[in-house]
Amino acid sequence: MSLSSFTARAMLASTLCVALLASSGCSWMHRPDGSLKFLPRSHNSDYKLSKENRPLEVPPDLDTPATDPSMQIPASHGVAPSSMAGAGGDFAISDTPSGAWDRMGKALERIDGVTITSRSQLLNSYEVQYKGATLLLRANPDGASSRIDAVGNDGRPVRTPEAVELLEKLRNRIG
Repeated sequence: MSLSSFTARAMLASTLCVALLASSGCSWMHRPDGSLKFLPRSHNSDYKLSKENRPLEVPPDLDTPATDPSMQIPASHGVAPSSMAGAGGDFAISDTPSGAWDRMGKALERIDGVTITSRSQLLNSYEVQYKGATLLLRANPDGASSRIDAVGNDGRPVRTPEAVELLEKLRNRIG
């Protein structure tokens, strides 16, 4: 082995050791700001020392949940309002959704003031006009029975006086 190959191997080994120490996060090689000691200080790391980069501090009154009694959710007494008969006008009948849709159509035709504007057997629904209000009446599966309710264009239940009155008349007609 010649002296030049020995020197080259020693320089390669020392370079690898320095590279390993520099990349390992050793405190001998790094400054507190994270830059390497043997490299000139970069001006791009000055942003790490700015006040805007300090951790977010949460005010003490926002780190605990509010215990204000006015924000409590009232108890439901174990029964959801949509499952109660007559709550908001919706009701259940013991029939399949398609059978309930057929019965609902026959009953709607016999109620004064109701105009059926469209019907969809696929969706088990009727769009009706009643006392100036447009309602979508639908029959949904509810276990072994079907629930008839009124919804608006957005799919949410409608609880207007017209909707409640129409559903009450429909419940009396269907029986």
